[in-house]
Amino acid sequence: ESIQDRFNNASSTQVALGTLGAVGVAYVTAKFLSDPEGFKQRLLGSLIQAARKVPGVAGAVNAELEKTLTDLEADLRIKDDDVIYSIPEEGWSHEKVLEVCRALKEAEDGRWRGGKVSGVVYHGGDEHTKMQNDVYSLFSLTNPLHPDVFPSIRKFESEIVSMAVNMMHGEEGVVGATTSGGTESILMGCKAHRDFYRKKKGITRPEMVIPVSAHAAFDKAAHYFGIKLVHTPLDKDFRADVAAMRKAITPNTIMVAGSAPSYAHGMVDPIPEIAALAQEFDVGCHVDGCLGGFLLPWFNELNESSIKLPLFDFRVPGVTSMSADTHKYGYSVKGSSVVLFRNRELRESMFFVTTEWPGGIYASPTIGGSRPGGLIAATWASLVSVGRDGFIRNARAIWETKEAIKAGVQKIDGLKLVGDSHSMVVAFQSADPKLNVFAVMQCMTDLGWSLNALQKPNSVHICVTYKHAGKQDAFLSDLQNSVNAVRSDPAKHTGGNAHVYGLAYGLPDRSTIREIIVGFLEICLKA
Repeated sequence: ESIQDRFNNASSTQVALGTLGAVGVAYVTAKFLSDPEGFKQRLLGSLIQAARKVPGVAGAVNAELEKTLTDLEADLRIKDDDVIYSIPEEGWSHEKVLEVCRALKEAEDGRWRGGKVSGVVYHGGDEHTKMQNDVYSLFSLTNPLHPDVFPSIRKFESEIVSMAVNMMHGEEGVVGATTSGGTESILMGCKAHRDFYRKKKGITRPEMVIPVSAHAAFDKAAHYFGIKLVHTPLDKDFRADVAAMRKAITPNTIMVAGSAPSYAHGMVDPIPEIAALAQEFDVGCHVDGCLGGFLLPWFNELNESSIKLPLFDFRVPGVTSMSADTHKYGYSVKGSSVVLFRNRELRESMFFVTTEWPGGIYASPTIGGSRPGGLIAATWASLVSVGRDGFIRNARAIWETKEAIKAGVQKIDGLKLVGDSHSMVVAFQSADPKLNVFAVMQCMTDLGWSLNALQKPNSVHICVTYKHAGKQDAFLSDLQNSVNAVRSDPAKHTGGNAHVYGLAYGLPDRSTIREIIVGFLEICLKA
């Protein structure tokens, strides 16, 4: 019987099922050919999820997860802490409150004061910190929601924005606002573009195209604001693949984005090329400078021939918004950032206004209604007290330290760089299959360092801050000793965080990892 005869004699149901089967096989084959490693990971993940439904297996896995979370909670809790579960019947004296707070602070100061923490504390100088605390206390009761009562906070916020615009080479018309941090700045950039292009183009099913290295805050914005997120791959240098981004743009695209630099690898994406795409397709382009926005501009002031940074700010045609954290290399207290827009019309799309509330007209520029005016005042104080000369001086110290660490890592047998970073981040991975980079990180932890674990590929980075200035020799010596220790006794260093990170970044079933992370968040909020 010929194939034609079989087809002619088949029922409509058989034809439909056969067609669906053929399409399914073709789809699976295409997925495997386009991304074989990703396909295998997803397949293994599905198999693990299926296995977890078997009663015996499920019990064993759940018991292991419970043990992991119990150990994690024990690590996070303060030893011998007196936990308060309800408001005391009698209020504490101010002296007792300060005594308890000082004891807690002093117990954890040693974790960062030695200059061994990647990122987190970007300045940490006692005089600078005290000055900001003094300013904060002066304005601790203020709220920019009431500019008529607190005109000083309006002054501070507008001047912070103006200083940031000037630093980012924004011409007249570039505007912005302060936010509570980089995540909110990115959220506001995405929300503004969503609303702007709904009005301009009538897009009701918005999409944004970003490289996989873009900050997770874009994922959060997509989740919050109903935007389809399209991730694109990186090129061989761990920068955004512009050709892949071009292919991903559709009539529903509202914006593209790039990083200056990316958090993981410290690479500055090719912003001029990404922004040119935005212009070509008439979409927005957000530059995420949350990490480096208040440092990279000063690198360019150093006149070092080794600094090879592409343009990334408002000098680039097509850039429509930017985010930059003042609480990182703006050296301000935590909880402050800036979001900037090419024009007022785009910024207006960020605003929220309602005119029908019985309580009166309500409006706010960003997510928060009431906001801490003390934070805004302290941020303003940080920028004006450091000054251009201070920012350039600190940038030179950070650059020289980073360059020394980068050169030193390349000399350590068994390690190799992840990308050729020209920012403040140095990422490295194992060049030897027998050398577990997370075990090396665990050894560094034992020596007092706090580094960041990365994935895809499994690697580690240090984000160099002003606290690290001049400590490159100590870092490289400890790193070499850690590599030697892992090589001499690999089994000894596969427990602890090395085991946790290896499991988290190697396990194909991401739902299990999500359970652990949700458990972690629950622990953080548990008294």
